[in-house]
Amino acid sequence: MNLEELVNDRYEVLTANDREMLAAIFRDKQAVKQMNSTKLASYLHVSRTTLVRLMKKLEIDSYQEFKLLLNRKEEEHTAGLYDLQDIVKEYHVMVDELKKHDYEPICEIIYQAQTVYLYGTGNEQKTIAEEFKRIFLTFGKCCIDLFDLGEVRLARERFRNSDLFLAISLSGENQNAIEVIRAVQETGIRTMAFTRWANNTLSRSVQENLYVGTKTVSHTCGQSYEMVAAFYILLDILSVRYLEYVQKNREEDGHAGG
Repeated sequence: MNLEELVNDRYEVLTANDREMLAAIFRDKQAVKQMNSTKLASYLHVSRTTLVRLMKKLEIDSYQEFKLLLNRKEEEHTAGLYDLQDIVKEYHVMVDELKKHDYEPICEIIYQAQTVYLYGTGNEQKTIAEEFKRIFLTFGKCCIDLFDLGEVRLARERFRNSDLFLAISLSGENQNAIEVIRAVQETGIRTMAFTRWANNTLSRSVQENLYVGTKTVSHTCGQSYEMVAAFYILLDILSVRYLEYVQKNREEDGHAGG
């Protein structure tokens, strides 16, 4: 496990101040790697005691372990070679994590939205947005793709407060996505994001975030590939939960009418 994964697992126990400290660490990881605990505390403008308290929340026993976790991501991506069985195991873990989400608040927002606006930061993200659109159009939900900040600014004149704006970004740190969300938030529309981890700038900026832990598969030839199919599994699970939510509401409306 690397530091990003650990933060993701423990995200719910972190305070807003904890998350700001971690965001600062992730923004300048290369510099942080060269710091001792005293220098890092000074860099974060907190006491060393506050830094130690943060590590305890993350269940990190020492600063040395913290540095190890901070460095581990690059090691995993360059040295981690996967065979088919490894990939299958990873997907089992991803699905188990997805099953833990509480989808009802998300389903309620989608159900109440007259229109869902979709924005993806890159080709893969736009493909995920297209799949969301395909699925929810069959459920009778109006879905509209927006491709860049210019389109978003034009479209926001039509936004209603009950509508939903969904941004899809693997890292959650894409500058274009952050600018788009800032432009959207000025209108009062509801906002949601699909990202790789719970702790990133985009997820902290929206009202609801669904996240999927991805894995990078390295090959002996030096090439790598990021496994993103879990985002499509997320869409499948969300779709089933949404249909359950719709059915539940119809039954409650029926009882109320009777």
